[in-house]
Amino acid sequence: MTALVLASILLTIPFLVAFIAVPLWLTLRRPDSVPDHSQAHAYLRARQALKLAPAGTATAAVVRAQLTKAA
Repeated sequence: MTALVLASILLTIPFLVAFIAVPLWLTLRRPDSVPDHSQAHAYLRARQALKLAPAGTATAAVVRAQLTKAA
């Protein structure tokens, strides 16, 4: 092997380590403990309430208004 090949291998190793270690460090530094699905659960509850509520009731109108406001 020539000196140029050895130099390129030696310079490649730190770049590969940085390319792998920096994103890993950023991920481990701030892990997402628990995802927040509160809005999704509220939306699904409202959809279920809309299905269960009769069409002419005030509950259906309120749920429809909340769903259109949230979307």
